[in-house]
Amino acid sequence: MENDASSKPAQSRPENAFKPDLTDFLFALAAFVLGYLFSRWVFFSWQGWGVAVFTAAFLLAAVAYLMKKGAFANSVAAWFWLVVTLAAGASYALWENKGFGEIRGLFLFCSAVYFVIVASGRTIMGKTGNYLLADGVNAVILVPFRNLINQYVSFSALWKGARRGRGLPILLGVLFAAILLAILIPMLKRADSGGFGMILAVFADFLKFIDDRFMQYALFAIPVASYLYGLISGVAHKKGTGIIKPEAVGKTVAGMRFLHPATIFIALGTVCALYLVFILSQTPYFFSAFSGVRPEGWLIYSEYARQGFFELCGIAAINLVVLTIGNVTCKKHRASLRALKALNIALAAITLVLIATAASKMALYIGAYGLTMPRLLPCLFMLFLAVVFVALIAMQKWEFSIVRFALVVGSVMLCVLCLSNPDALVARYNTDRYVSGTLAEYDTAILYRAGSAGVQPALEVYNATDDPQVKHDILIYLMHQHRIGAARETHQTSLESSKAKEALTATGLIWD
Repeated sequence: MENDASSKPAQSRPENAFKPDLTDFLFALAAFVLGYLFSRWVFFSWQGWGVAVFTAAFLLAAVAYLMKKGAFANSVAAWFWLVVTLAAGASYALWENKGFGEIRGLFLFCSAVYFVIVASGRTIMGKTGNYLLADGVNAVILVPFRNLINQYVSFSALWKGARRGRGLPILLGVLFAAILLAILIPMLKRADSGGFGMILAVFADFLKFIDDRFMQYALFAIPVASYLYGLISGVAHKKGTGIIKPEAVGKTVAGMRFLHPATIFIALGTVCALYLVFILSQTPYFFSAFSGVRPEGWLIYSEYARQGFFELCGIAAINLVVLTIGNVTCKKHRASLRALKALNIALAAITLVLIATAASKMALYIGAYGLTMPRLLPCLFMLFLAVVFVALIAMQKWEFSIVRFALVVGSVMLCVLCLSNPDALVARYNTDRYVSGTLAEYDTAILYRAGSAGVQPALEVYNATDDPQVKHDILIYLMHQHRIGAARETHQTSLESSKAKEALTATGLIWD
């Protein structure tokens, strides 16, 4: 009976309850700072250097806290996602990349959140695996929101154990010190000979950080800090991380295997036959883009290039879903079904042909009208799909996680895109072609997306063209760049302003 009585409190206590210590309290304070930096530099403005600094501070704080709590998984995956997140954040300090700003922002958020659960070893499979969707739900929703009040609970650490009773005196001491500083500093300033004033001037520059929008940033920082703290403290304390269990996910996936192999064979075989009929019925038209010529009846490049391009891209993506559903719902694993392997290879190979055809159409379009971000991004998406379908073919012989492979490849591609300043590459490509005479028209809209990186290409086109409209548009762009730099007091925009001013001077325009 005594054993039963003693076991009741343990049973009533929640599993993995959040029990904060001094480390948790200090990290709670750091989370408020991170929330404010996110509010001021990221969410409301997306300042280049600010996003980079916030990303570095977030990663440093997360790694330090997880290590201190003994929850950091020192694995290759953890360091990979740290580098990916750091590179995505650092790219904001290098380039504006307006052409895919939404994609880059989403990528940075997802990689940062995913880094936390990978670095703590709290993924469903203990690593990046096929249960990526479940890991995403866990990291973005379940863990942070189930630990949303942890940040405030952590303040109780000041009143626990050996620190009991010290919290209030510390807070009162800080309050009294602030009052004394407010009284004494003005008096000392009036008696100063100059040196103390210089120190105050430096401090005043720092206080510019606190402006008329401080309260707006601070209020928004409160829920952001709670979210960040909930996510990181949750994985560190293993609180709320076991809602989605590997066994449950495994049973769910196993329960999806309800279709007889014959059903899958007929469905995939029919789709493959349909694609073959479609391709063979229009071979001259379908493959004419590979030779760089338009088929008969198509007088305009844009009409031919756009005809069916996005449909082919959509079909390639649908085929990926079809293959996934077909293999997941089949009662038997593909390793024991040669026919399923053959159909997987056939559909993947046909899809590669469709991707190549779509790519040839886009290449023809770019050759006629130049490059833009809305044309470059679909090309990269097609390249990603092609790599995935090649991996699907290889997977019929070798066992590996196709989800992990696709995630790594996609992340590396996006990192390269972030760090390479694609808007500037687009401007440089069109400039070189226009100056060499292989591009009939020059679209000055691409210069605005390139930011300061478009100044030099713009100057080259200005000196090479005789088109008065193009010259006029370039001058407007250069003056626009100078005004942007003059309006913002940052190193990056002042650099843009100086470059634009030098370019305007080089054009012979009198600068006022």
